[in-house]
Amino acid sequence: MESQWLPGPVGEMLRSASIATTTTVPLTGKLVTTTTHVGLDLETGALITSSVDEEFTAIFVCLDAALRNAGVEGGVGDAHKITAYLLNGDDEPTMQRIYRERYPGRAPAWATVIVPAIVVPNMRAEVQAEAIVVTRPN
Repeated sequence: MESQWLPGPVGEMLRSASIATTTTVPLTGKLVTTTTHVGLDLETGALITSSVDEEFTAIFVCLDAALRNAGVEGGVGDAHKITAYLLNGDDEPTMQRIYRERYPGRAPAWATVIVPAIVVPNMRAEVQAEAIVVTRPN
C-alpha cells in the first residue's frame, strides 16, 4: 500500500493531518470491507458513552478486531480507506487525534460525513474501514 499527496499546499495540508490524497493498493489479495462500527465494549457488547475519547477509541478497537479477524495482519493500521460518519463536525479533530495516536505514521484515504443521526441511539459516530489481505507467494 502506498499513500500519495498532491504537490503543493493541498497535499501538505492533508499530509500534516495524516490523510492521504490517494492510496494505491496492490491487487494481489482480498479486499476486506467492514460494516460501520460504533463504540462497543468487545467483552460485554455495552455501548461506550462515557466520553467522546472513550467512544472513538472503542470504535477503533472494534474496527481493528474486525479487520484482524478477516486476516488483515495490521488491523486498522493497514486500512487504506476509512469513512467516518459523525453527528458533530467539531468531534472530527478528536477522532483524527485518536487515530494518529493508535496508528502513527499511517495515512489512509479518509472521508468524514456529518450526518443528522446515527442508527444506534446515544452514539456520536459510526466508522467503516477497508483493507487488503495480501496474498503472499508460496
